[in-house]
Amino acid sequence: MNAARILLLGLVALAAGACGKTGSRSGAPRPNVILITLDTTRADYLSCYDPARGKTPNLDALAAAGTRFDLALSTAAVTPVAHASILTGLYNHEHGLRVIFAEGGYRLPAAAHTLATVLAAQGYHTLAVHSAFPVSRFFGFERGFEVFEDLQTELAEQQGEFKWDVLSFQRRADETTTLVEGVLGPEPFFLWVHYWDPHDLAKLPPGLTPKDARKASTAAGVQPFYAEEVSYVDQQIGRLFDALRARGLYDDALIVVVADHGQGLMDHGWAAHRLLYQEEIRVPLLVRAPGVRSTPVVPELVRTVDIYPTVLDYLGLTPPQAVSGRSLRALMEGAPDEPRVAFADQINGYDWNAGMVRERPLDDFLYATIERDWKLIYRPRHAEQSELYQLSVDPHEQHDLFASRPEEAQRLLERLAREAPWVSEPFAPLHAGADAGEVQRALNDLGYSGTEPVATEWAWTCPRHRTERWSERKTCPQCGTAPLLIGR
Repeated sequence: MNAARILLLGLVALAAGACGKTGSRSGAPRPNVILITLDTTRADYLSCYDPARGKTPNLDALAAAGTRFDLALSTAAVTPVAHASILTGLYNHEHGLRVIFAEGGYRLPAAAHTLATVLAAQGYHTLAVHSAFPVSRFFGFERGFEVFEDLQTELAEQQGEFKWDVLSFQRRADETTTLVEGVLGPEPFFLWVHYWDPHDLAKLPPGLTPKDARKASTAAGVQPFYAEEVSYVDQQIGRLFDALRARGLYDDALIVVVADHGQGLMDHGWAAHRLLYQEEIRVPLLVRAPGVRSTPVVPELVRTVDIYPTVLDYLGLTPPQAVSGRSLRALMEGAPDEPRVAFADQINGYDWNAGMVRERPLDDFLYATIERDWKLIYRPRHAEQSELYQLSVDPHEQHDLFASRPEEAQRLLERLAREAPWVSEPFAPLHAGADAGEVQRALNDLGYSGTEPVATEWAWTCPRHRTERWSERKTCPQCGTAPLLIGR
């Protein structure tokens, strides 16, 4: 971006801030923007997606008034990484927040533009109310916000060991909603609300106790509690919407509801997240734009990176930097749009928080390329145990075709190689100010267990000639194809 363009954007932002109520390109007042992120929430546990499994009448009503996206995919199945893509419109390798914790790679860089920084520059009041530590300022999400109600931690010594009071560092949905009601103020505003409840059983809806949850000794036993927590979040979203209506702030608001990622619930032999199967990266996405006659349901593949440009599009704004996301406005309004390709990754092998690698060593490094009909999960350290699924006939990923459909596998490997999302070494230290030990103990108490980085030697190969190996990253000398990361 040239200097003249940067100067022009800065002058526009200053002018908008000086004028109070921000106007669009047409001069009309811009709507308030409300982003609600649902942590660890599968699409098929909302009744507007699966009436037999979910009970979410308030979200169903929002879907009926706007657009429901049936195949929305996240960029990761961990909270801070996935949220960074929602807020920036960038893939993980573009925004740089790749892991929950390591020496580096866990904080959104200051150069990244987010919905908060862009809208604040346009005169919006920016408000955030969060329900758990993994979306706190530790990860760099506070930039651009006037009000940032996150959860910061304190350590207390207990029998010679410093521990967290885990109940103090997540909020139940009712507590979060009460806080939101207290921060609403002048317009126009951008409000980000984060609900955490379905992530774990530490805080249950009224009428349920941890003792009840402990009786669930199998994943099937946990599922009813998961469904109850999703339903309880829906109740609190209904309460939030009622508060907005009472203040005249609901009807004209641009509202986006999306999950950061889903939950395994043993669909592929794993109860939690950090994998890239559909139950973990397919998320609910509901968008209601005021005054728009929306298409009720969009079956096409879309991505959470599309949210940032969609919001700016409806506000008449241009992103200040190029993004990988593309506005969903055409699909919402019934116009044709080019098919999308989605990418996701899990850098578990270099994440100090990913203790699951001990149980699932094949899932140390995962990269995915997804089209509407086909999906590749690539394991660079275990390349021949990568997986390929034909989603159009196998949406639950039960029949791996990696060995039997090599032409499709190669095609998707080539797309992945061109995208180049690779991490080929442990993350360098971010800065000297962060207390790594304290943060890791906090995450342990939230149910994450730490691990040491996986010792790995990397090489490069060609998606078309996978027997070739090069120590340096280069295009294939035979065909000029972009290189593919692979373990030695």
